Amino acid sequence: MTAREVLNLIDWLKSKNFTNDDIVDCIESVEGKKKKKEEKED
Repeated sequence: MTAREVLNLIDWLKSKNFTNDDIVDCIESVEGKKKKKEEKED
């Protein structure tokens, strides 16, 4: 995802009343970081 796409996504998520934490979780999930983080915790 490009930086511009991330900014557009953040703006859209904010317009849907997502919290900042929800937005970070969403972006991490899309980028595949959330899954890696959860695997490390297991």
